[in-house]
Amino acid sequence: MTTSHAQYLSHGALFLVISIVLGYGADYAFNLTLSQHLSVAAYGDYKVAYSFTTLASVLVLLGGDRLAPRILARPISEQQTQTVMAYLVFYLKYAAMISCLVIALTWGASFLYVVSFDKADHHALAIMVIAVPLIAVGAILSRVLQSAKQLAAANLPWRLALPLGKTLLVLAAAQFVVTLSLIHVIAIGILVVSVIVLWQLFYLNKHHLLARYAPSKTLDNKQLLQLSIPMMLAMLVTMLLNQADIFMLELISHEHHVGHFGAANTLAHLIPVTQVTIASLFMPLIGHYFDKQPEEAKALFHKAQRVTVLCIVTVVIALMLFAKPLLTLFGTEYQHAESALLWLIAGYGIWALVAPSVTWQQYQGKGQQIVWIGLLAIVVDIGANLVLIPRYDVAGAAMATALALSIAAIAVVLLNRSNTSQ
Repeated sequence: MTTSHAQYLSHGALFLVISIVLGYGADYAFNLTLSQHLSVAAYGDYKVAYSFTTLASVLVLLGGDRLAPRILARPISEQQTQTVMAYLVFYLKYAAMISCLVIALTWGASFLYVVSFDKADHHALAIMVIAVPLIAVGAILSRVLQSAKQLAAANLPWRLALPLGKTLLVLAAAQFVVTLSLIHVIAIGILVVSVIVLWQLFYLNKHHLLARYAPSKTLDNKQLLQLSIPMMLAMLVTMLLNQADIFMLELISHEHHVGHFGAANTLAHLIPVTQVTIASLFMPLIGHYFDKQPEEAKALFHKAQRVTVLCIVTVVIALMLFAKPLLTLFGTEYQHAESALLWLIAGYGIWALVAPSVTWQQYQGKGQQIVWIGLLAIVVDIGANLVLIPRYDVAGAAMATALALSIAAIAVVLLNRSNTSQ
């Protein structure tokens, strides 16, 4: 590993701490603000809409954001900006077409369900789905910046500026409207996302990471899709696994339980955020070395694993210790979700420990095996939810997630051992 890459990791470690702490604080403040200005049921509707929109934004990119560090790290280091631009155009073209389809289907389903054009009759997700193409553009631009080792520009706008900006605008809006509604919150979110996307485009252009589009001779579009689609499917499965409880609580439990679970999930989300932030530090370097210096890439992967274990164990212990006071700040009615929070912490913690191995297997072209593991986990989660939610409500949903993630983690460990022995 070169001296510049060692310095990058050293400086990145400091950024890692700042990003996790400040980003988590900003996201916590935003959700706390919503819980105090919306009813528990309305807050639950927001979490359902947010989950659906996030899932859709991953779908429309076909994994282009996930694959970017693997493909673009070396071209960027060699200043091949035409390759970067060709990559962006290729995936954003698909994102635009699939986004239009997703929005049309969502609006059509919503209209058929309520048979009305009155926005008050429709679920919040029918409005928030408009943000899907914007979020998709932001996701892939962030991955380009990550590939260029611009960690602050890639992460802080979404981890810090987005929740902080939404919080401040929600508080301001609450002063000027009689009753703050989900429509106001969603409009504010779309506005802040738009500003961030425009800023990232300006930043990429300023640092000469964009160029005039021309077809690339170095990119094999068919091969890109063969690598990225399994990564997208694996990501979708993982996200659906994390969000299935919210959807199932909405369907088979009391509506206010969705809000309780949403608060617990927000707090436990610090664990995947920590893991993803660590990955964003190491993945550009691993992508840089992966093809031409595989042993160096493998050494970096093992280092990423060690850092992940250390950080995740620390975060899990801290959340376990402060679970109750953190929930209490949402309101006394949210204390009902304490046991759910503890189960979610356990489940997310176990999965985060094997997450680096998941990405490593995907980089090696074994994404389909990861998808099958994820699908198994979803089947387990749905089945467990059907049994546990009627008995234990919010805690039952969290137990189902912990069980499913634990089984998935065991399957990933077995897959690693199988591939290593070959």
